[in-house]
Amino acid sequence: MLRSCYLGFGKSLFDRSLALLMMILAMPLLVLLAVVIRWRLGTPVLFRQKRIGLHGREFTILKFRTMKDARDAEGNLLSDAERLTALGRFLRSTSLDELPELWNVLRGEMSLVGPRPLLPEYLPRYSAEQARRHDVRPGLTGLAQVSGRNQLDWESRFQLDVHYVEHVSPWLDLSILARTVLAVVSRSGVSAEGHATMPPFLGSRQAQLPDFHSGVVVLGAGGHAKVVIATLQAAGQTVLAAYDDDPRQWGKSLLGVPIRGSLALAKSEGARNAIIGIGDNEIRRRISVRFDCNWVAAIHPSAVVHSTVELGPGSLVCAGVVIQPDAQIGEHAIVNTSATVDHDCVLEPYTSIGPGAHLAGNVSVGHGTAIGIGACVIPGVAIGEETIVGAGTVVIADLPANVVAVGSPARIVRDSRTLQVA
Repeated sequence: MLRSCYLGFGKSLFDRSLALLMMILAMPLLVLLAVVIRWRLGTPVLFRQKRIGLHGREFTILKFRTMKDARDAEGNLLSDAERLTALGRFLRSTSLDELPELWNVLRGEMSLVGPRPLLPEYLPRYSAEQARRHDVRPGLTGLAQVSGRNQLDWESRFQLDVHYVEHVSPWLDLSILARTVLAVVSRSGVSAEGHATMPPFLGSRQAQLPDFHSGVVVLGAGGHAKVVIATLQAAGQTVLAAYDDDPRQWGKSLLGVPIRGSLALAKSEGARNAIIGIGDNEIRRRISVRFDCNWVAAIHPSAVVHSTVELGPGSLVCAGVVIQPDAQIGEHAIVNTSATVDHDCVLEPYTSIGPGAHLAGNVSVGHGTAIGIGACVIPGVAIGEETIVGAGTVVIADLPANVVAVGSPARIVRDSRTLQVA
């Protein structure tokens, strides 16, 4: 109970109160350091960089600049050792370069104590256990920093990070803060052996890449991805791997399919034949434009799809579906379990037809529109783009774009744009 209360409210209140006090007390020092850095290193005084925080979300960390912007003849940045100045080494050894991160704490992006925030490119390299370090907010200092700092190898650092996540408490935080003072005074562990700071984390999982020519990968690893994988497997296709941006999924499996890592990893590994396993129409669209690959359509063997049907790349036809002659199914569209699409219907790209929904002949469904579970649409109706038709709704007249319609007969209740994913 104490742990839950501390994580839910007490830790944030403690962090922000102490960070505000520290910023007020340190303001003369902050101004002095800014002036010295501006004089010795030029602008910008602050170093800004994307880092990964709570639940794998990106934020911009603030630090005092410690390196010159020195580049080689081709315009590439020189190594950290070549760019790190005497002033920079002093700032790092005393941790004074970290003081601007107090602003990140005040903004709620960081905590005073927690695993140090690392680079976004490390995300796909964590094991499922290591990814648990993102279950709490990253910290100005942490258990790894008071146990050796950069002289620890990556595996040891991550073990300490996970240990902190499992045992976080006010007493542990106070202990780490006290030990941080001693570590800063001693200036120990600032650099790994042979490095100005720390070598990059290259990953703990060195598993061999799948043969991407021999099967399909699924982008997404949630509930809808299960349906996609089950459909592909029932159709006799080999599903090589799934990818998802939730680090808590990495290293797990879905219907026997390994979840290798993030969507960025799928792209970097060169995934070739793919289908998006995410039900949200807008998210599906966003992902599709990020990848240049062969989009695979999945058709369950129990579905009845007439030979004249045009089926777009990346589309999904689930178990029990019936699609009648001359229907057109756009790219990355979903026709879910036991839905029916009658003759000459047109489903534009990124649409989704819910389980048990029925579209009569000559119905057109606009780009990005979602038809809910068990909805019915009478012949010849046109439904605009980005519209949501609620579960069980009976549509007997045309619907405009960007609305939500419910009831029998359908009535417009709101603008669908207020529901779009941020």
